[in-house]
Amino acid sequence: MDCDAPQCAALLLDWIKARIAGGSADAAGAAEVPMPATTAPKQGILWRSAPYQDEAPAIFTEAELDGTLEHLRYAVFRRYQNQLTRAERARLDNTIQNALYKVERYAERLETAEGRTKVLSEYEHLRDEVREGRERGERLRMQAKRADLKISQLGSLSPEGFEEFVAEVFESLGYAVERVGGSGDEGADLRIGRDGLRAVVQCKYYSRGVIGSPELQKFLGTVHHTRSHKGFFVTTRTFTLAAEKFAAEHPIELIDGPRLIELVQDAMGPGSRKEPEPVWF
Repeated sequence: MDCDAPQCAALLLDWIKARIAGGSADAAGAAEVPMPATTAPKQGILWRSAPYQDEAPAIFTEAELDGTLEHLRYAVFRRYQNQLTRAERARLDNTIQNALYKVERYAERLETAEGRTKVLSEYEHLRDEVREGRERGERLRMQAKRADLKISQLGSLSPEGFEEFVAEVFESLGYAVERVGGSGDEGADLRIGRDGLRAVVQCKYYSRGVIGSPELQKFLGTVHHTRSHKGFFVTTRTFTLAAEKFAAEHPIELIDGPRLIELVQDAMGPGSRKEPEPVWF
């Protein structure tokens, strides 16, 4: 529709007034409809425990207890499942002992027997985890030390002695080890397992020479035949470039003499690495 400026302005004004009047009527109509009663929304609580305070002398509330138990579980896991420095181990040992002491004192102050039993049950469970972790760590350290002593004897070990040495290395790394060497070993000297992983190990003690890809091809057949997830080929010598490329494309890990030393040092933990001695020592 054609219109001049005054007419268009008047039409636009009438349209705006009509819209305002319609909106007011809609609002009035809506006001007549009773709205259901609702409660004001509340913010959800994500954390129910209070952060653990290592410097606090005691635990006074249930929230502080929850925070302490949460701190304890993580501290125990980190202390006995991770590679740590000497300072980190000392710090975690200290905080674990302090937290256990506070939990025990908190349980003793509870008035109900049911409450004390519940808290002490969790306390004893964590205390048992600490004891088992210490015993396991000490056992692995002793195995690693025995393997470390044999490193200097690698040049004089028999093939059987080398196999025993490799078994001790994997045990010190936390693997369950089964020796299966012999005429019916099917190319596997050891069967090992850890955290659901099944693997076979072949130990080759050579005074000279290198390991090529043909031997790894035979070993790959052993890995598949035993339905293992992985194979470890361990030797005192080195591997050819073709062997390294073959292993990179298949579930085989190559371990030579220098890598064996690294594994022993990893098993013994941080601080076990020795600086190379001068040639004249």
